[in-house]
Amino acid sequence: MKKAIAVMMLLTGGLFAAPRVTVGFGFGAPAPVAVVRPACPGPGYTWVDGYYAPNRVWVAGYWRAPAVVRVAPRIEHARVFAPRYEHFRR
Repeated sequence: MKKAIAVMMLLTGGLFAAPRVTVGFGFGAPAPVAVVRPACPGPGYTWVDGYYAPNRVWVAGYWRAPAVVRVAPRIEHARVFAPRYEHFRR
C-alpha cells in the first residue's frame, strides 16, 4: 500500500513538471512599420517613436506630456568661519 501511494505521488508530480520543447527561427530584423503621426495635442508635447519590445511586439509611438519641473526654494545661510588666531604665529 505504501509503495502504491509513493508511485502515485511520483506520477502526479511528474504531470506538473512536463517538459516543454519550443523551436524558433528568426532571421534579420522585423519588417518596418509605417504609421501616421497624429496631430500634436498641445504646446510642449514631444513625440516618442514606436519600437519593437524584447518579445518582438510593436509598441506604437505616442505624444508625451511636457515634463513639470518644480524647483524648491533655495535658502543660503551665511558661512561661519572659525576664528583665526594669528597672534600665536611668529
